[in-house]
Amino acid sequence: MQAVREGGGPFPMNSTHRSAVGERPAVPAVDLTRAAQAARGAAGQLAEMLRALPDADAAAIGHWTVRDVAAHIAGGAELYGEIARGTPSPAPSIEAVTALNDQIIGTLAGQDLKALADRIEAGVAGLLATAERHPGDPDVPWHAGLPMPLSTLIAVACGEFLVHGRDIARAAGVRWPVPAGWARTVFLGLLPVVPYYLRAERAGGHTARYDIRLRGEAAARAVFTIERGALTVGPPVAGQRADCYLSADPWAFLLVLYGRTGPLAPALAGRILAWGRRPWLALTLPGRFRRP
Repeated sequence: MQAVREGGGPFPMNSTHRSAVGERPAVPAVDLTRAAQAARGAAGQLAEMLRALPDADAAAIGHWTVRDVAAHIAGGAELYGEIARGTPSPAPSIEAVTALNDQIIGTLAGQDLKALADRIEAGVAGLLATAERHPGDPDVPWHAGLPMPLSTLIAVACGEFLVHGRDIARAAGVRWPVPAGWARTVFLGLLPVVPYYLRAERAGGHTARYDIRLRGEAAARAVFTIERGALTVGPPVAGQRADCYLSADPWAFLLVLYGRTGPLAPALAGRILAWGRRPWLALTLPGRFRRP
């Protein structure tokens, strides 16, 4: 992921973006051990499902088959391991990520689902073994050289396993249970890089503060402030008022964030509730971001 505008050119730095090496934004964070546990569990559940599926060529999402999605995940897990070891992502820009995904799928898509499941588990094991050898939670080089915490890299990987696991499960007609704790872990892990997903052309002229709370954990909360085409993410501040407050089921919120569902259906089902001075802003917030 790269901080770029539609049509090219970098986003301006804001207080959430890192302006110096080693500088960390003041955002709610995810513990590295917690991220690793969630990623390990999600990868294991995904691999178990893949080994039991009979049809690798069923349509999954877009033009990707189940095999394509599995190849994408397997190649991604291996790439994350390389990034964790300090090798920069080969994608020089956000636009190049699509080509990189196609390259990965083209390289691995000839393999069967059991082989891809083995690669996913091996890739995750390598990633987490590397993480265990790192002291603290260092920055690692993401797409376009963007630095991100190692805990965020692992949380991003976990999000891939969960969301793409759902894509595969829906194609195969099997259950895909997601513990709320895993979803909250992904949310917290993504917070340092969420500003890079903002679509500046959909945020210009929009000023609002959103207080987002995922149910089941008081710490799974963040304040998004959009102003002058940029997003800052921070913890709640005593006495600070938001325009829109959201209380969300963790998995329902992730599915909206990743573009798998719109906000209306979970809102009508009570899985996402909004209130405050401008509660209707909850319906337009997802459209201001690119999909992770």
